[in-house]
Amino acid sequence: MLYGCGNRIHVLRVSIATYLSIIDRQRRSGFTLIELLVVIAIIAILASLLLPSLSKAKAKALQTQCLNNLKQLGLSTTLYAQDHEGTVQFNAPLSPGTTWGSILSTNQNLRPLDVFVCPSYAPKRFTNWFRTYGVRQDAPEEFTKGLFREILVVDAVTQPVDYIYLADTTSRGRQGIGAQQFYYFRVDATKEVHARHNKSAEALFLDGHVEAANRKRLETLGIEGLYEQDTVPGYIGP
Repeated sequence: MLYGCGNRIHVLRVSIATYLSIIDRQRRSGFTLIELLVVIAIIAILASLLLPSLSKAKAKALQTQCLNNLKQLGLSTTLYAQDHEGTVQFNAPLSPGTTWGSILSTNQNLRPLDVFVCPSYAPKRFTNWFRTYGVRQDAPEEFTKGLFREILVVDAVTQPVDYIYLADTTSRGRQGIGAQQFYYFRVDATKEVHARHNKSAEALFLDGHVEAANRKRLETLGIEGLYEQDTVPGYIGP
């Protein structure tokens, strides 16, 4: 999985073995400061070559976990819709502590709750229902029903393959939360969908597929994403 890491690790091991051999030899004959500094420099150079590859591999593993989380949420959403005559409740205006995530979790008994959270971005683990993947909150009126248009009629969506239901998000200071995941996004707003995975945002589409949506894909869907760090400060803690 790590391109080139095998050779680098082998070289690093050989260098360490050489270093230990030098120490053992110099214990008997003494060693100079220059020799010691040269060995340390070699080890530092090899480590600097290895660490970027390890960081990239870790980021890729977290992205894969993020995709898997969304796939599981997609399956649970499909099952939820089947149990509720093809509808999904994504909002609860009269119940401030209730979100799409708590509704889905209650109906599908999803565990562990970390599945609702992208592992690459704060808070990285489940803490509460306001810091999760974001659901699209501004669904077109013709796709919704309910007193507050809080229920999505899945079969009414004409192009589910192009309808993002859940996505990587960032708070942008909403509810006093700074630079953390947030439980909803709006297509009509800007920079709420967060392209944090190599300039792409992981997204669950209403047809059930998951993809890494890059800038071109998001713009095609009418979404202006955020491709850098979220610098809007918050005023409450984690």
